[in-house]
Amino acid sequence: MRLFLILTIFNAFFLLNSPTSWAGNFQNGIPILLYHHVSDEETALPKLTVSSGVFDMQMQRLQQSGFQTITVDDLIDYMSGRTDHLPDKPILISFDDGYDDNYYNAFPILKKYGFTATIFMTGINIDRPRRLSSAQIREMSEHGIDFGAHSVTHRDMTSLPPKELRRETRDSKAAIEKIIGKKVRLFSYPFGLYNLAVWDDVEFAGFDGAVTTLSGPVKYGYDNIYLMRRITILSNTIFDDLFEKLDNNHPKTLLLDYWPEFDCEDE
Repeated sequence: MRLFLILTIFNAFFLLNSPTSWAGNFQNGIPILLYHHVSDEETALPKLTVSSGVFDMQMQRLQQSGFQTITVDDLIDYMSGRTDHLPDKPILISFDDGYDDNYYNAFPILKKYGFTATIFMTGINIDRPRRLSSAQIREMSEHGIDFGAHSVTHRDMTSLPPKELRRETRDSKAAIEKIIGKKVRLFSYPFGLYNLAVWDDVEFAGFDGAVTTLSGPVKYGYDNIYLMRRITILSNTIFDDLFEKLDNNHPKTLLLDYWPEFDCEDE
């Protein structure tokens, strides 16, 4: 009888604390989608631009299949092993750079399907033409959109001296926090480039994690919280094929299946 009780307690503890149970059916990790432009106009970066109609279709497909967006707090809690409350089909939608079409085009579509997202804002882009304004950032934040930092000047941070590196991390964090009145917890490496010095500085600046452009789902116990993967969505992404991989939650052994059709660099 005593042995039975011990085994019962052990099994209950294991199930409650097993990372694979925390993400519902997503035992191979959580997908983080990466967008830039959602626009019906010509942009300087056509390969990084998805039209409003295509974005709407993609969000509808995800919602109808039962995907639910999670927040930055949810993601960090999952990657830190502190949560057991994720939906069965979690997904995080992210945007880099902070274009104003994220407000005019993407934001209404996200609300339409009950989704949230995370926008990684480049500091010098705030209040510039065709970029998000302080007022737009504040409004989106008040309606559930998370904001992260994407450096101040969007340079290759691996080539910067320590003083400039500190400015890129700390000042970008402070600028966004001043607007939204909340802690900025995540950082996005410009161009997806990083090294040990950049990684250390991002952590020392007070960020709780960082995202890259390495492709594939992100999984607790397998990925470092400062090197989290994302899946880039491009203008020529065949979403039906990608959706099948997302819906079936392909394991990390099939990461190459998630790679975009060609390399991309954001501004």
